[in-house]
This record gives sequence, structure tokens and C-alpha cells, in this order.
Amino acid sequence: MRRYLRRAITMRSSSSLDSPTATPMDAPRRVRVRMAPQLRRQQILDAALEQFSVFGVAGATMEGIAQRVGLTKAGLYAHFAGKDEIFETLVRSFLFHPMQQDSWRWQEADSLEEAVDRFLERVYALVHDARMQAIFRLLIAESARVPDLILRWHQGFIASHARIRQEELNEGIDRGLIADNPVSRDFTVVAAPALLALVTCMTLGGDTAAAKLAQIKAAHRHMLLVVLDPAAADAMRRTCGPSNEAAEAN
Repeated sequence: MRRYLRRAITMRSSSSLDSPTATPMDAPRRVRVRMAPQLRRQQILDAALEQFSVFGVAGATMEGIAQRVGLTKAGLYAHFAGKDEIFETLVRSFLFHPMQQDSWRWQEADSLEEAVDRFLERVYALVHDARMQAIFRLLIAESARVPDLILRWHQGFIASHARIRQEELNEGIDRGLIADNPVSRDFTVVAAPALLALVTCMTLGGDTAAAKLAQIKAAHRHMLLVVLDPAAADAMRRTCGPSNEAAEAN
């Protein structure tokens, strides 16, 4: 009996050693998932925005950003040359987002009301975006710390965005679809109430901000429909008379 048990134990042990699941070497390995480059870049941008929001652009480090996404510094540098490029990409991703393109580009059979509503829908979607608010906070904070850098970003990206949108407005003016006046010739004035809405959203928050934002958007819409309407502009010129036109020209 003892000889039989000893033989059975020996056979079982031998069978276990031969089994493909018996040793750690043959245990199932974790499969490393490779992320698509575009998804990885977005992951890096999200992590960088968190780092910038806590430490500022100057205080954040490439190492800290890399740790947030589980990369080495070398892995991070494979996607971005440095912090400046990351922040510039963040700003560009919002200002030149596909949703913001052709904001004032006239489509066939467009009315002024349709063009204004399309523009406001796109702009106020950005106002509500938490990432846009974080980027705007950073622009304000960094303008005091590194004014030269902010000036370069403004000239390279923000001013470029405004220039493209102004070209779209100019097309409407040339076609007689938009009134030609100081407002229509300056996109920053056309968009100015949205900036007030952004600041309101950042400072108030909650139901108070929501109610105020609705008021600002409604006023913004009314302003654009009145100021940019060619018929209204012509009526105003006739009402004001030649003396006022001469005064405006001077």
C-alpha cells in the first residue's frame, strides 16, 4: 500500500512539472497595448494641461508630464520637443479646432441670422468647455510671468485666428451680405461679448453663471443682427443724414 501511494505521488509530481501551467515562466503574460499616436498625443495634452494648471508652464516639467501618462522622458520627447510646443498645441487645438473653421464662411442661401447663429453656437461651445477655461486661466497667469512668451503665442496663434475669421467677414462684406462698418471690420469686436461670457463662466459658476451666460449670448446675438445687417446700416445712414456721415469720415 505504501509502495503504491509513493508511486502515485511521484507520478503526480512528474506530471505537474511537465504541465504547461506549472511554472511561472509559462504563466500568461500581460499584453502591452500600443496606443495610436494621435490618441497618445491627446493623452499627453490632457496630462500637460493638468500639470500646467497646478504648476504653471514655467513650473511644470517634462518628467512630471511623462509620469502622468506612463512614459519615459525619451518617450515624451518622441511626441513633443518641449513644454512650449505642448502649450502651443493646446492653444492651437482650440483656436483652430475644426468646429471653429469657417465660422463666417457664407454657405449657399445663408441668411445673416443663420450665419450669426452658427458663429455663436460654435463660440459659446468653447466658452462652456472646461479645458478652454483652464487654457485661458493659464494665458492670464503666464502673461505676468513670461510676457515675451505670451506675446509670441498671441502673434503666432491668437492673432492668426482672428485674421482668418476677419477674412471670412470681409468676404460677406464684399458680397453685400454684411454691413461695412467699424464692428464688421474688427473680428475682435465681433467676438468680444464671448470673452465676457468666458470670464463670467470662470468666476461665477453654477446656476448664477448659467443665467448670466444666457443673457450675454442673447445680447450678443441681438448686437450682431443689428450692427451687421446691411439694410439696418443703410437706414441708419439715411436717418443720420449727410452731416453725420461727414463727421464719421473725419
